[in-house]
Amino acid sequence: MSAHMTPVDDEPRRPSIAISDVHLLVAQGLARALSRAYEIKAVLRSGRELEKLVLTDPPDAIITEFNLLDQSGLETLENTRATQSKVPFVFFTSQSDPAALQRAFYAGARGVVAKLEGVDALQSAIDLALKGKAYLSGAFMPVLMGDKRPEVHLSTRQRVVLQLLDQGMTAQQIADRLCLSRRTVESHKIRLQRATHTHSLIELLSEARRLGLLDPVRRRASSVS
Repeated sequence: MSAHMTPVDDEPRRPSIAISDVHLLVAQGLARALSRAYEIKAVLRSGRELEKLVLTDPPDAIITEFNLLDQSGLETLENTRATQSKVPFVFFTSQSDPAALQRAFYAGARGVVAKLEGVDALQSAIDLALKGKAYLSGAFMPVLMGDKRPEVHLSTRQRVVLQLLDQGMTAQQIADRLCLSRRTVESHKIRLQRATHTHSLIELLSEARRLGLLDPVRRRASSVS
């Protein structure tokens, strides 16, 4: 008499992850490499789509590059953290800019992994993130563990525009205040974002505060062209 064997699903549930990179082929290749260890919930290029996923159907962890369509991975992290989301973000990146890397950790990233370190290092970072711990690539250690802030040099006019943006003024309102064209104000805003390595007004003001660029500006500066 043979025993009837009932299948028992005793395999532990694999953590789910979403992967995002502006280069879809890169994200898909990464998904294949990680599919044995994790359930791949989504592979995306869009920062806004990633944000929507985190807020509506969150995976256990996010693996993302800084550069995405629509909005950056960093902005996506900041937006989701503002809603009290606790989904851990791990940046798998070729980014080497000190300000961007530092801001990622300040914004709450659980890991920053250099792409040159490969999938094994990334998997270690993911596993730590799932336990609420942080991972930092050795390649980034000198950058992120230092106390020195990156220097950002702004003109007097740029500082005035930055201060007015922080007060909630629109480009047109600033143009009217400073007797400039709106195009000139927008140009200053673009230069400010380039100088601070940011991609949106929210990122710009957040980084400007961190860098101490929003100190009071002398009133006489507003008359300088």
